[in-house]
Amino acid sequence: MAGGLAFGTMAAPAMAAPAATTSAQAAPSWHFADYYQYRNDCNRTGFNAITNGGIVQDYKCELVGSRFALYLFY
Repeated sequence: MAGGLAFGTMAAPAMAAPAATTSAQAAPSWHFADYYQYRNDCNRTGFNAITNGGIVQDYKCELVGSRFALYLFY
């Protein structure tokens, strides 16, 4: 046969291996948002972050010195 190819022995074209199927998204974690003088303000802001339909799944307010730190879980 011309070109050295025999019928039935033609090699398939080289194909790249599929890319890994790992997700590019990081696992949810706690993120500092802001400080508040009053716990009520901290809780209100955290609750609003959850109910506004965003990506926030949970919140917590922790006393840090004389202020409350708001952490959002997303």
